[in-house]
Amino acid sequence: MSRVPESFYFYKVQLQRAKEEKERLKKDYEAKIDNLNNEISFLKEQIQAQHTMIEQSVDYVMKLEQQINSFNFELSNE
Repeated sequence: MSRVPESFYFYKVQLQRAKEEKERLKKDYEAKIDNLNNEISFLKEQIQAQHTMIEQSVDYVMKLEQQINSFNFELSNE
């Protein structure tokens, strides 16, 4: 039976460490991606809320403008 060279064990340990490091980096990467996705979702919600608020403000301004025009018309007819 042939004996396994000692360098094999050294490289086996190195390979195991590299695999563990790869797995750790993968988990860190996935966690960062999850955090970014959560931030993007939050920002999308904020943008949608601001968009809705702007639409409502424009509608309100248009209604006020119509009321002012109506009052001006009534005043000019009197």
